[in-house]
Amino acid sequence: MFAAFILIATGIFSVACKSTPFVSEVDPLDLIDSRSAFYIRIPKDVDSNLIARMLQNNLEGLSEVEANKVAERIDTVYLGLKKSKKSVEFQISSLCSFPKIAVSSAFSKKNGWTSDKLILEDSVGKNVSYTIYNNSGILAAFPSENIAVIGNSVPAMVERYHYISQNIEFEDNSLLDENIREWLSYENGIHDGQIRFYASKPQSFLTTLIGANLNFKLIYVKGFLKNDLKNEKQYITELEFEFRDPRVVGAAQAMLEVAFGLTDSSVRRISDTHLIVSGIRINKNQLYKILVL
Repeated sequence: MFAAFILIATGIFSVACKSTPFVSEVDPLDLIDSRSAFYIRIPKDVDSNLIARMLQNNLEGLSEVEANKVAERIDTVYLGLKKSKKSVEFQISSLCSFPKIAVSSAFSKKNGWTSDKLILEDSVGKNVSYTIYNNSGILAAFPSENIAVIGNSVPAMVERYHYISQNIEFEDNSLLDENIREWLSYENGIHDGQIRFYASKPQSFLTTLIGANLNFKLIYVKGFLKNDLKNEKQYITELEFEFRDPRVVGAAQAMLEVAFGLTDSSVRRISDTHLIVSGIRINKNQLYKILVL
């Protein structure tokens, strides 16, 4: 689904200067809704390889070198993901540097894309046109040179971008929960060296991550990953667990201590329903299995 990015990233289009700062008119997080079960923020400067793997896995024949070149044009990826046995639904909103002249050429019929126009009125009643690209049901749009949106609900994401950028009031009951948004945001816009995630339906995520089925009623799991300076193949991770029933927290704490090991990590009970596990070391491939769509 990311095929057209190759043409931009491999240097066919040279109009974008690599020194151009990543400045966005709209916060990409404002374009993701609350319907996903798992959310993650992936900064390029923490793990560009993860972004490249996501690209490479979804494009047959894409080389590792090409995928890495694409990833270099992306500053931060925000992903909302909902998996079921029958389907995978996702929203990607990324801060990036893809010039419009490159996009219009790359997302052409020749490269397997069709396009439609989404026409919306600005604050003074003039029409503003956005292009929605389609390739086998995967949609993509570039409402500005600094934002790319990809996934299953791109028209709604573009509409949200339009209203925000035009300072038009709108109602949307699917806006991202403020707790999730706050957790994924950069404080004062400064990169903090962390991949951050929030699982509002965390059971499958947790099972995949630690390889054990912890059957507890969780409200959410959130946490961050940062590179382990002593081992480039793993992250150091901290997880926060919020439980619905305080009666199960003691048993959950004991199981988590076993699951994560007692030597390098610690489990702290902060309240009747809240646990924090810190100092976890996780192989990067465990996260790649979850996120490589």
